[in-house]
Amino acid sequence: HNMKLSTGSLLRTYLYAITVSHTYFNPHVLSMNISPSTSSRGGSTSRTVPPKPKVLPNKLLVAYTTNKCESLEDMHKVTRAVEEGVNVLVWSFVSFKVTTATCATSNTVISKLELKASQNLTKLKEYKRILDEMGYNDVVHIVAFGGWNGPHLPPGYSGKELYQAFNDFNTQNESGCDDAEFIWDGIDWDLEGHDNLDNPTNEFTIECLDQMGEMSALAKENGLLVSMAPPESYLDTTRPQFSRSVKLTYPEPWHQDFTYHGANVYAYVLAQWGDSIDFIFMQFYESYSHAAYQVNELGILPSTFLINYVADLVKKGERYLVKFEDDVSINLENQYVNLPLNKLVLGFANGWADGEKAIFFRPNEMEVAYEELSKTNHTPRGMGYWVIEEEGRNSVFLTKGLNKILKIRPLVGNGDKLVE
Repeated sequence: HNMKLSTGSLLRTYLYAITVSHTYFNPHVLSMNISPSTSSRGGSTSRTVPPKPKVLPNKLLVAYTTNKCESLEDMHKVTRAVEEGVNVLVWSFVSFKVTTATCATSNTVISKLELKASQNLTKLKEYKRILDEMGYNDVVHIVAFGGWNGPHLPPGYSGKELYQAFNDFNTQNESGCDDAEFIWDGIDWDLEGHDNLDNPTNEFTIECLDQMGEMSALAKENGLLVSMAPPESYLDTTRPQFSRSVKLTYPEPWHQDFTYHGANVYAYVLAQWGDSIDFIFMQFYESYSHAAYQVNELGILPSTFLINYVADLVKKGERYLVKFEDDVSINLENQYVNLPLNKLVLGFANGWADGEKAIFFRPNEMEVAYEELSKTNHTPRGMGYWVIEEEGRNSVFLTKGLNKILKIRPLVGNGDKLVE
């Protein structure tokens, strides 16, 4: 590969390799021979027709999937979820990987930036075409970065450099075809903490947060959708405290031994790049959440909790105060952060939740809340859940229940009883 020296002693060659988990590996490499400082694209393929951006539906039924698309015969749970109402599929996960090597001829350190996806991308593109042919071309396909125990963004790269790498990875076209195609219609920020309290990802760096924001802005400018999926404590509308640490405890006198909560770390991104975020999937199923405490300890009805959550947000003007000055290193003033209902997606767990550590809301409880909120036109943008692969566990079929509420697709079966 041709290589260009960047400013300083480090030589970076950007190799955007499709590297996929487990059994699938596509050995071909798309290389962009550019220096980190340039905004021009050195192309390995010609693209005469840019990809067409996908429009986000008015109502959202969001579902995460860990399916790796190894075989089209194993996509039945994902297909069924789409048939029963899901119109936003979030594919988990994609990540950056940086490796270094020393060039034998020049004795220069070469840094290689790769993107790794969990899916077989060839099969994924084929599966998307199948869904389109089935009449489900309204489905939005988003890919998530992060996950619990997952990596954060690599240090030493600007948000612009990371976005350019992702964009080239995401717009691979078929050999001999001039029309570019987005593999995914957008990105989802799902960066979280780690089981090991000493792991560095239990504190978000300022650089990582800035990378998230800068990538979001560039993605939005280039026609992609952007979402985030903060655990409840990472965007906590009930309290103004701010910290980049996500190994904290909650103030409630309940499970103080659980030291994996955050304090509004995702608000940093919303405060500065909120216009670039299309929707926010709020994880009420975070372990020992406020939701779990109020329902399990205080005896508040699940439907009442949801009504109160939204009503309190409306009362505050669909925004809330965050004391960013708690962390003087970020140089951000205390301010109100917008959390508009037209971007809010209520995030739930399906049959894997135990109801105690991870709260479980039944669809009939969600329906009571949604109908009550509808009376004042204060409904959220949508609802969703983690994860499709757990549909049917403990006889819970959350897609049907949510579709009955949101009416995305014609009703199939009986969503009330959570059975087929």
